[in-house]
Amino acid sequence: MLSRIRNRAFFEQNGYNSSRKPIMTRSLLHHHVVRHLRIAPPLCVDEATPLHETIRHMQTRRVGCALICREGQVVGILTEVDVLRKVGAGAVSLSAATATVMTRSPVVITPETSIWEAAMRMKEGGFRHLPVVDGQGHPQGYISIRHVVTWLADHCSATVYTLPPDPDRVPPTAEGA
Repeated sequence: MLSRIRNRAFFEQNGYNSSRKPIMTRSLLHHHVVRHLRIAPPLCVDEATPLHETIRHMQTRRVGCALICREGQVVGILTEVDVLRKVGAGAVSLSAATATVMTRSPVVITPETSIWEAAMRMKEGGFRHLPVVDGQGHPQGYISIRHVVTWLADHCSATVYTLPPDPDRVPPTAEGA
């Protein structure tokens, strides 16, 4: 307890205002939903599309993933990581169907999924991209980890920028001393 009091005094003396309530809280992330993010429009391709065409579309649109759709439903996702792992390893030809490389039955979210839940699904699954679908499973777009980080920076910058690296640890000397 004494170390926390010392830490607080140190940070208050050095410009960190602990009386200000942190803006970034778990409840903030629970109350804001994916539709508050900048959902990227979907790049939808058919399973039979040759991989080199899908990659070309991804490059043209400057996106990190393509949603693989069948009859208006998301059945897979192709990401840059999928391409690097499978094509880069020489396991698949660029003329193969996109279906041979895609991740099947991807985890999907809806526009009403909380940002917290989306971030946790990304963390737990090791995903950088999540397809966003409506109630009928039709693709609405996707979010990436960049969308989440951008939202956090836009809405929680005061907390992020003023938070010391480890609030419970007092550095031996003041920074720059």
